Amino acid sequence: MKNKSSLIFTMVLTLLVVGALAAMVIMKQKDKADTSKVNTTSINNSANSNKGNSPVDTDKVDVKGQPMLGDKDAKVTIVEFGDFKCPACKYFESEMKPELKKKYIDTGKVKLYFIHTPFHGDESILGGLAGETVLKQEPDKYWDFLTALFKLQPANHSTDEKWLTMSVVKKALQAAEVKNVDKIVKAIESTSEKAAVQQDVDLYQKHNIVSTPTIIVDGKALEDPMDMNKVTEAIDKALK
Repeated sequence: MKNKSSLIFTMVLTLLVVGALAAMVIMKQKDKADTSKVNTTSINNSANSNKGNSPVDTDKVDVKGQPMLGDKDAKVTIVEFGDFKCPACKYFESEMKPELKKKYIDTGKVKLYFIHTPFHGDESILGGLAGETVLKQEPDKYWDFLTALFKLQPANHSTDEKWLTMSVVKKALQAAEVKNVDKIVKAIESTSEKAAVQQDVDLYQKHNIVSTPTIIVDGKALEDPMDMNKVTEAIDKALK
């Protein structure tokens, strides 16, 4: 009787393990299919071929049509080249930008532009497409969407980790309280804003952007954009 009970327990345990593994495989396949719905091959996101260690002509970045936060007449302009899959960009968004926003943007001194910089393959392009689609269809929700998508970036992850799927994009859209999630999702899947993403890719290649975030204050790229003191120092100097 004891042996029979042990056998039954082993069989049940085995079935549970197999079931759990099968569920994991299904979820991974779903996420893969979720991302593959979007055809990103038409966007020129080849490995960055720029040479050199420093951005070039950063005083000539064309920000026309780019999302802007702040007063259009603000004295100082900040341009951020960022990627939703970049951990450092998430840090800048969550730990640095709130203070900069409160001190400079909300007071009308600074305006901030964000340029999608898809350095990390198809998922980065999906994030860029999602951002550009929201910007086109519900521009007043763009910054809420950007913040929501960065919040969904897993903590302590590598840029190779797969996580930015359409399911995650939908969660960000819902968190941003966009009016028509289904309409925006269909537009993303149809890559209706691929030209806007391509424009951003052309911009980062033109200006030799090789890392994210690259932060440009009044035309000057900062050597250490993750140092809050250096960022505020550059802004204060530009404000004089």
